[in-house]
Amino acid sequence: MIRPRLRALSRALGVALVFGLIAGGALPAAAASYQRISGEGSSWAALAVQQWQADVKSQGVTVDYVPSGSSQGRKNFAGRIDAKFAVSEIPYRGDTADKRDDSYPDFNFTMMPMVAGGTSFMYNLEVNGQQFRDLNLSQQAAAGIFSGTITQWNDPAIAADNPGVNLPAQPITVVVRSEGSGATAQFTLWMLRQFPAAYQQLCSVSGECDGTHATSYFPAQNKANFVAQSGSDGVTKYTVQTSGTINYDEFAYAQQAGFPVANLKNAAGFYTTPTDTAVAVGLTQAVINSDPNSENYLAQDLSNVYAYQDPRSYALSSYSYFMVPTQTTNQFDESHGATLGYFTQYSLCEGQQTMGTLGYSPLPMNLVLAAMTEIRKIPGLDAPTTAKLDAVANSALGADGGNPCNNPTFQPGDNPSHNVLVDKAPFPAGCDEACQAPWRLASAGVAASGPTFDAGAPAAAGGAGAGAAAADSTAAAASTKVCDSDTGVCVEGTANTVAGGKVTPVSTVIPGQQGWAGPQTLMVLVGGLLALFLVAPALVSRVLSKAPRKRI
Repeated sequence: MIRPRLRALSRALGVALVFGLIAGGALPAAAASYQRISGEGSSWAALAVQQWQADVKSQGVTVDYVPSGSSQGRKNFAGRIDAKFAVSEIPYRGDTADKRDDSYPDFNFTMMPMVAGGTSFMYNLEVNGQQFRDLNLSQQAAAGIFSGTITQWNDPAIAADNPGVNLPAQPITVVVRSEGSGATAQFTLWMLRQFPAAYQQLCSVSGECDGTHATSYFPAQNKANFVAQSGSDGVTKYTVQTSGTINYDEFAYAQQAGFPVANLKNAAGFYTTPTDTAVAVGLTQAVINSDPNSENYLAQDLSNVYAYQDPRSYALSSYSYFMVPTQTTNQFDESHGATLGYFTQYSLCEGQQTMGTLGYSPLPMNLVLAAMTEIRKIPGLDAPTTAKLDAVANSALGADGGNPCNNPTFQPGDNPSHNVLVDKAPFPAGCDEACQAPWRLASAGVAASGPTFDAGAPAAAGGAGAGAAAADSTAAAASTKVCDSDTGVCVEGTANTVAGGKVTPVSTVIPGQQGWAGPQTLMVLVGGLLALFLVAPALVSRVLSKAPRKRI
């Protein structure tokens, strides 16, 4: 009776040990100790953040996020009010700054790009009794609609973009954001730069802006056909529920709702939508602030994106940003920093894989590397996160040319400045071989009829530009701008750097990537315990059989 019981006990202990180890080791060792943190800000980028939240939640890490709008997010981050990080399309200061947003952190912080996307024009319109899903809009017509000078769907300016379509004589209801938003700031900056007369007319009627500066608060006052709603969800829901409406927001929201967006006419005369590839093409003309001493380091200037003449380009493409502390405060300690470091590196790396299907566009690898340099400044980074950052830099910049991020913009062995999404971008209908040829050459780094490219430059980011502010004319005149055909950035001065500084290779490996690490060790331990589970009963039985038996 004793021997069978011992065998059963041995098996039970083995099973308990195996499953206990699996339960405890299925997650990164640090996951159990990552403290819960919260962030706040952009709703334009919220669907991306929510995807990353869900991803890390499955790994045992909890990150909360409130999509209250960029203005409120920056304010609460600066005031240390329930926001360990912020998300915004614009910085605190620069051409996109609004006088109503006067908060500024009293602690050290940095901003880094986190995802790209396109501001789209989602609409709800019926033609001949059926939902119309193929609306074309010129940029001028879009500016007319959102400045209030075009108020009917059958306006000649819209009809000119849609020949043969029986557009209804129906009022246009323009749905805008009610709160301060980075999306509004970028959108009004586009109007100001591309259609200043329309923007000035909008400001003069509303009285809410001066017509010479962008604003984060859409000036809808005194516009009878304008409706303001809170957040990206708010404008999306109102548009879905109301016929004759049109709004501006990130493409992901329209895609999620199953509603169409306007095909926007670009500078080449072709109508495009903000797919991941069209956004990637457009952002090859973005100018990124490359001065590491600037308060707006890595911020974007989109002036050249609006007028880019690549037929594949989407004109209203832009980046969104994390804002993170680089010092501890009474509201942010190293335990918060450990979680934030893990979350941001995940977002920049594996998190980019789903961005295209979600309705955004993944960051090019060189901007990922630049952002990872900023992550290193977060206090409290743990060893696994640091190892991941090292491995990414070593592989992407080193001899092996690997891709431990599995970043969809990067092909192993390629230069980090080469965005493969640009190569994959389809040309629009009507663009024949002669139309395509110059841009195919440009993508290959051959100067053709178009911008001057330097495909060999790793190009981190470059240019002057506070937020979306244009580069200072004096600085621009004294420097040489090199625009890379694939990276999404232009560079002022030396191009052979990443985010203004070289990344020093360090020989390390990280969990979850190539090489020996935690998962591999876990597999060996589990295998050993399984073996022990199988052989332990026999060993125990053998020992017992050799033991002297007590006579009764």
